[in-house]
Amino acid sequence: MTHQTTLIERILQDVQKGNPFDPYAEEPPRSLMQAYAVQDEVAASLAAPEMRGPVAGWKIAANSQQLMDRFKLSEPASGRIFASQSVKSDAVLDASDYTEFAFEPEIVAVMKSTLAPQEAPFNRSQVVAAIDRFATGVELLDMRHTDMPNTHIPDAIAQNISNVGAVVGDNGVEPESLNTSDLNTVVLIDGKVVHDVTGAAPQNPLDAVIWLANHLASRGLALEAGQVVFCGTHSPILYHDGPGKIEVEMSGVGRAALTLR
Repeated sequence: MTHQTTLIERILQDVQKGNPFDPYAEEPPRSLMQAYAVQDEVAASLAAPEMRGPVAGWKIAANSQQLMDRFKLSEPASGRIFASQSVKSDAVLDASDYTEFAFEPEIVAVMKSTLAPQEAPFNRSQVVAAIDRFATGVELLDMRHTDMPNTHIPDAIAQNISNVGAVVGDNGVEPESLNTSDLNTVVLIDGKVVHDVTGAAPQNPLDAVIWLANHLASRGLALEAGQVVFCGTHSPILYHDGPGKIEVEMSGVGRAALTLR
């Protein structure tokens, strides 16, 4: 059994059981290229039907300049969202399924056509044509007691950056109609406003999708029709313990919600 095989098995066990985050750090520290290679192998196992099912979309993380500076990145980071954990708005989930539940309000691109790696690099008009709509979303995270501010970001990338699912709202706007400069994002928990901010998109969502499509192409991967792209959080990580109803409302875009029981 190789060191890499052992690493993949350990990460899979931790992710499935919700064990506390262990970076399994390399010496010297793991590079971004190594991190994505590990993520790819972990994802190949998680995509099995009896586990999380096929890849239903992608998350973009650390795509504000502030976060890229903090994590010493020259570009954002990406992770996968799996089919069995991608749910419609107003889904009911079990709080006991998570070790340390958290979430982020985000704009979501819903793809209507595939951007294949052999067609890269992609320009703005190609990506606009490939997007069906932008909608409101909630990214679901299990932080597993990760000390994220002090984590070597490739170690988080290797473990899919804490993603355990996504909620996608039903409505939305055409890509040309989205204006984030005055977009108001409101987060409510059990009807109480816990976050209210305007113009908080970390990056123009269209630019985020363009980056992701070209980033995936550089790894030989496609951004596929029907997949979703979570374009970066409009708030710090929001933690929630136990049951509750979480709602995200974005002005002119729509609503996404879930209930933890």
